[in-house]
Amino acid sequence: MKLKLMMLLAVISIMHLIGCNQDPHVNRTQLSQKLERGFVTPPDSIQTSVYWYWISDNISREGVVNDLHAMKKAGINRAFIGNIGIDNLPYGKIKMFSEEWWKIMHLALKTATELDIEIGIFNSPGWSQSGGPWIKPEQSMRYLASSELKVMGPRQITQQLPKPSEQFQDVKVIAIPNMMRDELMLTHNNAVIESTPRLANLARLTDNDPLTGVNLPE
Repeated sequence: MKLKLMMLLAVISIMHLIGCNQDPHVNRTQLSQKLERGFVTPPDSIQTSVYWYWISDNISREGVVNDLHAMKKAGINRAFIGNIGIDNLPYGKIKMFSEEWWKIMHLALKTATELDIEIGIFNSPGWSQSGGPWIKPEQSMRYLASSELKVMGPRQITQQLPKPSEQFQDVKVIAIPNMMRDELMLTHNNAVIESTPRLANLARLTDNDPLTGVNLPE
């Protein structure tokens, strides 16, 4: 009986130890701490990449060196250099492909090598790597814009359409029936809205403004 009791106590002790090791709260805490350490101090095996935009020719030797050291401190070990321009940002003095620009590029690559940071370079300047001084306006990236002209028919008309912007290229002219004719729309000019009980500001229902409305009583 004594031997059986000792064996039973031993089994209970082992099960208790195993249960403690599998405590889900402890595992979650350890995992959380491991993730936090990984974010604070990323290991070199983690490839953290960024786009490194050189904007509107505003670059300098000191600036690129400071940027790279800041990347290294933040755990960034890969950067892709892109030269882009922003219209509302004044341009700097270091023009792309100038002698000073090449010197700054060489310094950036040399410093990145010393810091063990991989560098990639966009194959062309501009957004989506599709710009450059050799790109003519008609070859540049564009987007579809539109303008609208309402006419009454049926009849033939000859009229200049409004320009959607100063620089544009015609793509297509489309004529479609206006299913929202003014006479078919409720407005404050052709309708009077009343309610029971009486509500204030009912004219807002027909002012064609999606930001206005009427509060209904509870």
